[in-house]
Amino acid sequence: MHKVQPLVQRYGYAGVVGTVSAEGLGVPLPGQTTLMAAALEAARGELDILILGTLALLAAVVGNSIGYLIGRTGGRQLLRKLGASESREQKLTALFERYGGGFVVLARFMDGPRQLNGLLAGMLAMPFWEFTLFNVIGALLWVGVWGLGTYYLWEHVGTVHSLLSQLNPWAAAAAVIAVLAMLGYLFRGRQSVGD
Repeated sequence: MHKVQPLVQRYGYAGVVGTVSAEGLGVPLPGQTTLMAAALEAARGELDILILGTLALLAAVVGNSIGYLIGRTGGRQLLRKLGASESREQKLTALFERYGGGFVVLARFMDGPRQLNGLLAGMLAMPFWEFTLFNVIGALLWVGVWGLGTYYLWEHVGTVHSLLSQLNPWAAAAAVIAVLAMLGYLFRGRQSVGD
């Protein structure tokens, strides 16, 4: 967290908005850590927590929505160029139709999926209204946990951050396994004649 603290201290709300919204486009930035650092600044009286929460929520929703639109307009062509078979793509789309809402909400709390969930939802043709609903729910929960939670528990944030730092490698490993499984599923039938 100490690495993003200077960003927050120098750019304030703009640093948070830029980092969180760019993260929603698929850029691997520390949006969650930046939000937590800004919440600490708010707890110290340097930022207003209501303004911070509102801007972080808007940045998260807008960033992921733009990511969705990018995935929707160019994602399928990218999958095909990478060799994903149409039947695999259809099966993954059906899976996403069934569980996509939960993925969009839960992905907000994991590095990797948080950056990619808008792109994936668009790529797999999740209806925009449905994506928006789950995107807003996920963003509200995320800002509530990491923004307001950090703000109200700032005296204990060192302990919480230490615990999460220990758990984060496990979450990252789970995210990598999930992404690899999805890619493996997509490309498994790439060379088979029947697909």
